[in-house]
Amino acid sequence: MRANPTIEDVARAAGVSASSARNFFSRPGVLSAATRARIDEAVRRTGYAPRGGGGRLTRRQLGLVGFEVPRAEDAMFNLVFQQQVVGLLWAARTAGFRLHTFVTDKEPGSRVPWYQELWERREVGGFVLTDAGYDDERVPYLRRAGAPFVLFSRLREETGYCWVDNDNAYGSMLAVRHLLAGGHRRVAYLGWPGGDPVADRRLEGYRRALAEVGLPELTAFQDYGGDALEQAGRLLDAPARRRATAVVASCDEFACDVVRAAADLGVALGGGPGQVAVVGCDDSPLAARMVPALSSLRQPIARLAERAVDLLAARMANPRFEAHLLERPELVVRSSSAPPAF
Repeated sequence: MRANPTIEDVARAAGVSASSARNFFSRPGVLSAATRARIDEAVRRTGYAPRGGGGRLTRRQLGLVGFEVPRAEDAMFNLVFQQQVVGLLWAARTAGFRLHTFVTDKEPGSRVPWYQELWERREVGGFVLTDAGYDDERVPYLRRAGAPFVLFSRLREETGYCWVDNDNAYGSMLAVRHLLAGGHRRVAYLGWPGGDPVADRRLEGYRRALAEVGLPELTAFQDYGGDALEQAGRLLDAPARRRATAVVASCDEFACDVVRAAADLGVALGGGPGQVAVVGCDDSPLAARMVPALSSLRQPIARLAERAVDLLAARMANPRFEAHLLERPELVVRSSSAPPAF
């Protein structure tokens, strides 16, 4: 192969037209899966690097880190997203970078064009990605384009890129074990449906913790952005042998729905006889001010943000660098899950 392979070399190696080879980097959705696979293999064999590679970036451009704010993201109510933004701002500044935020349309359509424009115009030196789904188009595009990036999460395949993540499965296990230690044997889970990395791992941890002691599952699910009050009520108003005495919620918002459902049914929160214990997730600012105060899982967002910037800097310096960081959350126990007085 040539010392500096061209897009035409890739096309010949893959047995496709040059326009198809270009579409592989700019509009992969117009190609079939089989064609994309052939072109991907040709890129690997030829060693072709698309324009916009990190070695051509100026010092100013290398100092800019792209970070997406989806237009559909309601940052006013998403505590974790707020913490990620603030954590990345501080971490970038400490490391000598600047966060270059940009707004996209989350739905409908692909978000890839925004990344492509920033990268091919050499406006940033790399990206930190959040809110990633299993079939997220951004990850394969950035890998093909040779753009440095770090994922603030992880996909099913956990190698081939840098990522940092909260150990969501461990967090749910921690919450369930805490409730089991308090004497509960009907521990329910209220969360999002499957198909999302965070949702799946939080549910996985709940199931693993119950399987350890041979107890049955009591689960209820609500769509993203929906009110989980009805599902919470079903958990608390079931027949005695199916009624939950404790609930692990996948977020503090759902934990608040459990609190509301309990109030509607005249059930007190806590650990005493006839009460229901509740543990939330993300430790929102109001968790400690509720009555009773809400137990919740606190994510190490600041630490993850610092490491995300560190890994991105290493990836910029060495395109072959790969590392992963999994941090465990902390269970902040408050009166909503006090051990029952058996």
